[in-house]
Amino acid sequence: MTDRVERQLEIDAAPQAVWSAVTGDGWLAEEVTLELHPGGEARFRSDGVERRGWVEEARPPGRLAFWWAAGEEPATRVELTIEPRADVGCRLRIVETRPLELLDLVGTPLPGAGGRSFGPALVAA
Repeated sequence: MTDRVERQLEIDAAPQAVWSAVTGDGWLAEEVTLELHPGGEARFRSDGVERRGWVEEARPPGRLAFWWAAGEEPATRVELTIEPRADVGCRLRIVETRPLELLDLVGTPLPGAGGRSFGPALVAA
């Protein structure tokens, strides 16, 4: 897989309708199970192949980011952004980034009980 795959679609539908389509069965995979909160489970099944992962971010109806992989293949990060257009409908932007094995882990400030702490975040190597 290349480092980054990006697509943008103009859709004549409301952002909420597009959100329902991309988080439900049929668009990302024949069967989709998403727990729409950070750390939630993500499962996608099509043609007998199952991809599993976790939800990084879910802000309906505008943003979904998750990690997925099939079997032992390296995980990739998928980010979907839905933006209303000025005229009608919305713009759907899809970005899938390179495998986890090519990324570095760095400390990033995270809010938490007792103040900020540092946890892992993924950045391009």
